[in-house]
Amino acid sequence: MRPGDEFAGRYVLKEIIGTGRNGDVWLAHDTLVEEDIALKPERIDGARATSLGQLLGESRALAKFRDHPHVVTLLDIVTRNGDGDGDGDGAYWFIMEYVPGGGLDGRPTMPPDQAARVGAQLADALAALHESGLVHCDVKPANVGLSRRGAAKLLDFGAAYRFRGTETVTVNGPSSFTPDYAAPELVRGNIPRPAADVFGLAATLHALVTGSPPRGGEPEADDAIDPVEGDDAELLRYWRAEQGVVSMSPEAVGPLYPVLTAMLRRDPRQRPDAAEAGRLLAAVADGAGDAPPAAPAERPRRRWPLLAGVLGVALLALGIVTLADNGGAGGDATGAGGRPTDAAPGDEPRSLIGEPGSADLCALVDLDALDRRGAVKVDWDFGNFDTCEVIVRPDEETRFDVSVTLRPGSPPESSELTRTIEAVGVMDEPAQSDECALTLLPPHMESDGIVLGVRVNLEDGPVAGGNATLCSVADAVANGVASVLNEGPVPRRATPFPDSSLVWADACALLDQDALSVVPGLDVDDPEAGVESWDCEWSGDTDRLETEVSFHRDQPKNAPEERRLRLSGYDAFVTPEGNGEETCTVFVEYRRYGGQNAETYAEMVRLYVGGRRPMDELCAMASDLAASAAAELPPAPTG
Repeated sequence: MRPGDEFAGRYVLKEIIGTGRNGDVWLAHDTLVEEDIALKPERIDGARATSLGQLLGESRALAKFRDHPHVVTLLDIVTRNGDGDGDGDGAYWFIMEYVPGGGLDGRPTMPPDQAARVGAQLADALAALHESGLVHCDVKPANVGLSRRGAAKLLDFGAAYRFRGTETVTVNGPSSFTPDYAAPELVRGNIPRPAADVFGLAATLHALVTGSPPRGGEPEADDAIDPVEGDDAELLRYWRAEQGVVSMSPEAVGPLYPVLTAMLRRDPRQRPDAAEAGRLLAAVADGAGDAPPAAPAERPRRRWPLLAGVLGVALLALGIVTLADNGGAGGDATGAGGRPTDAAPGDEPRSLIGEPGSADLCALVDLDALDRRGAVKVDWDFGNFDTCEVIVRPDEETRFDVSVTLRPGSPPESSELTRTIEAVGVMDEPAQSDECALTLLPPHMESDGIVLGVRVNLEDGPVAGGNATLCSVADAVANGVASVLNEGPVPRRATPFPDSSLVWADACALLDQDALSVVPGLDVDDPEAGVESWDCEWSGDTDRLETEVSFHRDQPKNAPEERRLRLSGYDAFVTPEGNGEETCTVFVEYRRYGGQNAETYAEMVRLYVGGRRPMDELCAMASDLAASAAAELPPAPTG
């Protein structure tokens, strides 16, 4: 086949415009309707053969979307038997709508708002595919084109999969993908589901804006390939893809950052569906999307490297030996666990948290980002001293609670990191239907031994988008926290706690071994203590019994007379099932004070006992522990 040849009696070949899995893709001119078209070969013989049934499956998939403005149109199928020119027997040719320039791989980068507009159009196409029971499986820049009028077109359905049945559309089936853009579950061999396309779309948009996918590799222009043994670099690419490694800079993608973060979550259940992703992308294109965290002034861009322990294990498994270059110039300095550090040799790592009792945790929460979600109320005087609580009401029926909490922690030695926000690492916690949780690892956390937890709980009513919406809120909160931590340190409270506050006390010291003996089987020598020992927990093997003592702030408790106690001069309140089923909680009121909006609040000691015992036994044990704790408290403050 050469330029100028006539094909199938009406198509005049002009030039090769690409290479597919089964041969060259030609630009040709349709002499009947006087417009250019693309000729894509599909063969049913040879080593890369496609069965006739699978070939027809792809064509039928495309035919369903003939009228969709963002799916390339299949115009016809023609056959061409061997005629001595090297085409081979049994070649089928797809007559396709011509998209000028083919895919977007290798094109100049585009601004975030333009990429968001392209993404919204592609999300619309993917939503239509998913509604029809199809997963594209190979969304990447090479499979995205722009029409003459600038409309985005989804190309190449050769890897598509019918997820509502068992039939794959093409011979490559569910294993056909491009590692740099593939969702981790796809690389691990799971059955393709629509969420995989959402991940691929986000990775594609990242590449359109920055020039590379969010795994730091070069843009992938090759066709989708099957996982096979190759050189070490190729195997490492697959390892990164399996782990769902994501490295994304807020400055690089601008207003796309929040929506791409949600779409690139490792857990597919926590990603928005294609329709919701399209709405979020359209908002960014129109300038109404959430703004990314502000970049620190004159801060050099830092990319979080793979943790040394993780990478070492992976490279050893692949038979790769690496030598550390300790003397080279230009590399990022790293601290323990491969963590970036700005400290010069011999300097102590800076502390970001500082004295936890004076830290203003609510200053970490980007209230403007939450305000876009609904009515926002910061509950300054609720919970332990290690937590800031925020209530968000998208409407009258729906409420979810947002918390940012300090927790003891150490840099991980496994592949738990799912992404980074500059120098802050992010780990996704297991998905649940009514909550979404993240753990943030501050830079230089080894100086504090503290991580931060972000949790969004659905308290009332249904929420549109389900868990994915809760996770998008968690991501927005994490972005705000990280922007503060990357500037560091955490701001201090404008009004310090008074000397009489429990914030300066040790909850673990309120219960000794004798006091704890009222709960059978506890391992009293191995408590699990929280930050600043503001909470302390013991567990054992007898009837799953466990107990915890912690500090708590809330409006003063009230209870019927039979559930009220007087312990060492303090009022106490017994609450069966106060911490869930099979638990009993006792609150010991320590001091009252004026809180937000001039309302009265109280600092309390909170004790609970849980386990497989009757409720009256649990409450008796909790009351005994409360009496011991109350006896260790200083005299109740007056005035």
